Amino acid sequence: MNQRIDIDSLRSRLTDRFPQWTNWISRVPIEDAPTLWPTDNDGRTVFYNPRLMSYVTEDIQAFYLAQQLLHLRFSHTARGKERNRAAWKRASDAVVNRLLRDDGFQLPMDATLIPASEGRSAEELYEIILATTEPNLPPAAPKPEEEESREAEAKGSKAGKHSDGGHRGIDDPGLAKAVAGLSSLLEPCLQLDYDWFPGEVVRDGMLPYQFRAVPVANAEILLDTSASVDTDLLRAFVRGVKALFQENAVIRVGCFDTRFYGFHEIHNEHDIDSLDLRGAGGTNFTVAVNAFTGDAENQIIFTDGYAEMPEQSCDAVWVVYGDSPIHPKGGRVLYAKPPEEKEKYEINFLIT
Repeated sequence: MNQRIDIDSLRSRLTDRFPQWTNWISRVPIEDAPTLWPTDNDGRTVFYNPRLMSYVTEDIQAFYLAQQLLHLRFSHTARGKERNRAAWKRASDAVVNRLLRDDGFQLPMDATLIPASEGRSAEELYEIILATTEPNLPPAAPKPEEEESREAEAKGSKAGKHSDGGHRGIDDPGLAKAVAGLSSLLEPCLQLDYDWFPGEVVRDGMLPYQFRAVPVANAEILLDTSASVDTDLLRAFVRGVKALFQENAVIRVGCFDTRFYGFHEIHNEHDIDSLDLRGAGGTNFTVAVNAFTGDAENQIIFTDGYAEMPEQSCDAVWVVYGDSPIHPKGGRVLYAKPPEEKEKYEINFLIT
């Protein structure tokens, strides 16, 4: 017997499961689309096939809608642009399906579950899928003309790795070009990340875990403010790195010499110009690596390299201004060769 499709009832059921998203879930457009199998989204609207959805139980209907809602919350549609569509769908479905399964949702028999999804992002899982099944994957589907137009408009309105964002606040073209080389080593990050927390409502005698959004820093930058590092260069570097991210990215900047002087969030040009670049003592890299909070997607240290390396491993990108060779445990090293003319900081990155 076919099941009734009651979207309002399903919305109410999902707001009970995700109470922190009540207002958002109530506003997300949910429309029928008879050609889908059985649900999908375009980054803004959830679509479902009413005929196919009528053949499954309400529990499975709730799963399919919850799956698409999490895809929207994770911005999976936007993050999958320019990727192989089939591989990205498998990767993003696997990540979302595992989270919903762990939260107690009933999954359909054909739901994608990949053991390697544990602890991995959709991007990481996507690369694994490509490496193992790429010859059998169909090419990405061509974009409709309207979608391409919307994508071009979106790119024009965002800062970061798009043409209108990379040059902001960087007057020196050599520095702008050099800092752009750092972007391939940086992890893209959403303004919000998501984690599981104990719920506030007991259901069926149990205290379930709930999915909540928490802010995540896109990058933490540590600046070596010993006497040998020029303050104009430090500001220019921060300005360049900030331009690699979107406008609303959370960027924390801190200074260190033999002490760490605390992080400050950078939101605009004024914040960079008013940075308190205190220091001018020696350099202690152990102090630096211990200063990272551990919750930022990217960790960056800008230094001249003149100090002993720390004993502990640190997954940071070390940008060395000069030719002093360093060999830190973990992370990667970029060498920025200073030009003979000190008026322009034209940096050429060499990955070691």
